[in-house]
Amino acid sequence: MLYRSMGFAGSSERAIVEKYMSDAALTLEESRRLIHELATNDAFRERFEEKPAAALVELGIPFHVVVNLKATCLSPRKLASKKVFEDANRSMDDDIAQRCAGFFVPSVAIKRD
Repeated sequence: MLYRSMGFAGSSERAIVEKYMSDAALTLEESRRLIHELATNDAFRERFEEKPAAALVELGIPFHVVVNLKATCLSPRKLASKKVFEDANRSMDDDIAQRCAGFFVPSVAIKRD
């Protein structure tokens, strides 16, 4: 079992591993890095098509997250075209820019007599 291969033996340790297994997902920053690499880096795209788990670890995704992603996320497969990932990357950038544009920095006014 996974918890034994990671050196865990007791039920409390197993609960920790099960939590990772049920919550395994990339953060927004990790997702952005992945989309960017798939949009711009041909060598990374090839590695990701052949061995997605190894490519994710290479990208800096923590090992405990990678090994606990759904198996369908880690299956070798042909990727969509670079254009699809370029469009997704641009869309993410646009979305973040719109969110930032709506943020108002509070200011302090000092009243002088």
